[in-house]
Formats: sequence, C-alpha cells, structure tokens
Amino acid sequence: MANGKVKMTRVGLFSESYKPCVDGVSRFLQDFSGELSKAGIEWKAYTSIPGKKEPNVRRIRSLPFPLYNNYWISYFWVSDFVKRAKEDDLDIVHINTPFFAGLGGLMAARELGIPAIGTFHTNVRDMAPAVGNSPATSAVASVLNKLTIHIYNECDVVTAPTESMKQFLLDQGLKTRIEIIPVGSRLKELIAEAGRHDFRKELNIPKEAKMILYFGRITLDKGVHLLLDAFGDITDLENVYLVYGGSGPELRALRNRAKDKRYSDRVRVLGHVDEKFKASLISQSDVMVLPSIGDTFGLSLAEGMAFKKVVIASNLGGLKDWVSDGFNGIVFDYGKRNLPDKLRYALTEDLTDMGRRASKWALENVDIGVVAKKFIRMYENLLQAQVPTVIG
Repeated sequence: MANGKVKMTRVGLFSESYKPCVDGVSRFLQDFSGELSKAGIEWKAYTSIPGKKEPNVRRIRSLPFPLYNNYWISYFWVSDFVKRAKEDDLDIVHINTPFFAGLGGLMAARELGIPAIGTFHTNVRDMAPAVGNSPATSAVASVLNKLTIHIYNECDVVTAPTESMKQFLLDQGLKTRIEIIPVGSRLKELIAEAGRHDFRKELNIPKEAKMILYFGRITLDKGVHLLLDAFGDITDLENVYLVYGGSGPELRALRNRAKDKRYSDRVRVLGHVDEKFKASLISQSDVMVLPSIGDTFGLSLAEGMAFKKVVIASNLGGLKDWVSDGFNGIVFDYGKRNLPDKLRYALTEDLTDMGRRASKWALENVDIGVVAKKFIRMYENLLQAQVPTVIG
C-alpha cells in the first residue's frame, strides 16, 4: 500500500471445512474463492482437511475429530497455520471456522499486522445435542463455543448470515462490530446446469408425481428423521415421493428406517450426489425441506428457491430470518411438530407465485457474485483504514 491507495493481492481463507469435505462452508469457500479470482484477488486456503495437493491450498497436519465424522482438527499444529500464512505474505485474514484453523489465522494476522475478518457459519451450541448427550460432548461443545467468541472478539469485524445469528453472537458475549452478509452460492450458474441427469427415471418416480427433496448432510441436527416421520403422516396423499440426497453419519440409520413397509416404495435415500448433478436433482423436485435445529443459514434452501421451488424451513436457527412464511416459503414450528401439515399444504395448493418470489429474492441476495462483492468491499474498507493519511 502506498500514497494512500489500497493494493490488495493476497487473502487467506482459514477453515476446518474444505473440499473434499461436503458441507455448506466448504461449498461456500469453493464458490467464493472463484469470485475472488475473477476480481483479480489472489487467495490461499488454509485447512485441516486432508486432500489432494493444490497450488492455492495449504493442508495443515491434523487428526480426525472423534465426535463428528469427516472432520479433522489440527489440535497440535496451530503454529503451522501461522508459518504458512507468513510465508504467503497475506494482506488480510478471513476466518471461516473459529476453532484451531481460526486461531491460527488470528495469530497470523497479529504477527503480520493485517486485518482479520471472522464469518460465523456454524452454531456449535445448538448442534451439540444432536451429536450426543454425553458429558464429553457437552464439554467439547462448551469449549468450542467459548473459543468461537474469544476468536471473533479478536477480529476487526465479524459477519453473521442473519439477524438471529447476530443476536446469538451478542448474547454469547461478542463485542466486535457485526455486519450481516448472507452465505452465497453460484445460483445463476446452477440454474444453467439443470438437465444433466434424469433422476426421476433413475429412481422410478413418475413425471406427474410430487417429489419432496432433502439435500444436505445426513445428520441428526438437520432433522432428517423428523422429515421421515412427517412423511409417514401424509402417506394418504397419493403419488408423493420423498428423496434424500447427501451423506453423513446418519445415512445407514436413515436407510434402515426407510425400509418401513408404510412408505418404503416411496422413499429414496441416494447418499452422496455429485455436485455436477445437484442442479438436476433440485430442478426435478417440487418441495425442498430443511427441518434443521441449528442451521445458521441453510444454503440448500436458497438453491431450491433459485429454481422457484416451494421451500419449507424450521423456525429454529437462522432460517426463519429470510424464509418469510407465506411469502417466499413456508416455516414450520419445531415445537408444535406441525411439519406434516405444512407438507400437506405445500403439496396440495398452487404456490406458483410463492416460487417466483422465492427465486427473485434468492438471486438478488444469495448469488455468490452479489455476496462476494460485499466481502470484497469489506476487505477494501479494512485495508483503507490501515493506510496512513497523506498530508500536503
């Protein structure tokens, strides 16, 4: 930086989640880094997740996290994040998971004397009961929640995807300035990718049938079993099918439950769906559901919205802040367990206008191009604040 002008060339993205891990944070970082490249901004990703070597990815030594499958933690190698970041001579640090990777990113920012942004993706406190109720699980969740607030309090600014998540952070003791920026996805590109595969033909689902879709990680906290229970309550509706796309620790249990003779002929549990076929699966559905207890945003529903689908969200977490009941989607009350009623409504009423409003909202607010511009503007403002005022 010279003569009061900002020159930004290197952004560090720190995260415990990154490809080949499949979740919302990983997908966001892949899409977001692509937008940084388009804007001429160099980036490096620093992650605990093992995987193939890539020029822009620094994979730090790690061990499996025993409480949650598919995640790895750099318990003893936080200093490696700092070392690699200093070697790359970063201009700004962007923390996306505030655990060991986040701690390493924060330490690197302080040693390099550069700004640090924290983005809140994961509500560990509300997810913990779904992982398990053991004392060990509760203790780990408590420590991680405190670590989250500690790291974010040391950042220059924190972003939250919704107003509810902003309030959650404040209630937990966050003092740092918070700005609301939704999580983004490449929605416009996704729409263009539909039609690559005929899932209805593969799954033997008639074209005239209604198809309910859950797409995401198959975990307890996502409410995958609740959705199956709700489907069991509407089996009187003819020609309605339920499809699950995704992988996770509850996949085997869900497949076993889906064999129940009450609905086995109308439930399909696919497991992992390749990213290149995701658009086809979403486009061929009628209703998308995310009955989560702790999602901070729920990116899969926004993707469904882009395709003008009717989406149903839980009233827990951050979903209710942007899924407006009766306007661009449907919200069910987790406490009242009224998901069956909402499913029945979505499947029997003409909600075409709701789908149109949903698509308009998603493309205007959640497309990764829109979201990336907000983050880049934030980067520029933080770096500009570091530039000494030139007098005379």
